[in-house]
Amino acid sequence: MEKLKRILVVVLMVMVLMSGGCSSPPDINTGEVNLLITRDFGEDDIFAKDIKLDTQTSVMELLNQHLDIETEYGGGFVNAINGLTSGYTNTIEKEKSDWFYFINGIMTNVGATEYFPTSRDSIWWDYHSWGDIPFTPAVIGAFPQPFVNGYQGKNPGTLILVGEGCEEWGASLRDYLKKAGVADIEVADYQEGLAADREKITIVLALWEELSESNFWKGVQNHRDKTGWFAELDTDAFYSLNEKAERQNAYDEGVGAILSTGMGMGDDTPLWLLTGVDRKGLASTVEVLLDHEDRISKKFGILVTESEVIGLPVQQ
Repeated sequence: MEKLKRILVVVLMVMVLMSGGCSSPPDINTGEVNLLITRDFGEDDIFAKDIKLDTQTSVMELLNQHLDIETEYGGGFVNAINGLTSGYTNTIEKEKSDWFYFINGIMTNVGATEYFPTSRDSIWWDYHSWGDIPFTPAVIGAFPQPFVNGYQGKNPGTLILVGEGCEEWGASLRDYLKKAGVADIEVADYQEGLAADREKITIVLALWEELSESNFWKGVQNHRDKTGWFAELDTDAFYSLNEKAERQNAYDEGVGAILSTGMGMGDDTPLWLLTGVDRKGLASTVEVLLDHEDRISKKFGILVTESEVIGLPVQQ
């Protein structure tokens, strides 16, 4: 039954990407976009380049200009990039791997032929196993996107919700994002309703003990096949997971996490969580985000300890 559910999720994603809506071509399309092609949840690079935009160019056109692309279903579905073939169409393979793509860290609901990126957009294709968590509606590895550009040329603004005693960190994060180019940004005390029913791209910055008894956050954890979380958070320890959602390692004192999620594909108000099992862990996590941005690049999520940044899911 679980295997059938995973297959149905991927089939739905494929149908969306073949028929998906349209991102209207901008009147003027200049500047640069970042095109990133990786495999195994960002573990290995295949292609990475800042590309100049000088025409109304779709994501598919960018792929064809710079990579060896094979398509199916009338040219709207990316079947292979540089020889790595979709497990959706290659039914012989027992281990199903596929191409998943994100615009500004958001799993897109628009096919590659219909999405027209704008300056500073991040376009990220990753080839990985369907696993037990096939659906990752948002990832953190394009930071400071999606806060700068939003999605499909629209930006609803950013809301930082701070837990008790986290106000100073929230102010530092606000100032950092302003310098990065985020125009509309607000800091407020944490309210669960604002995190659950979002009107803006939302960051929750709080100790896990403040959130752990919430039914909302319990739901995010318990339905990780839909929310895309590759970590398990307890009040006394955080656990890293592999792509099969199996526990790998436990981290107790001084551990933090950065995770993200959304309500389905193309959610233009994704939810980010910066949290820690204690203040030391949360402080280290904020420091990584603000002072070592490169350490979260190409990550689906991370755990942070005093000595390392652990990319999620853990690769075996």
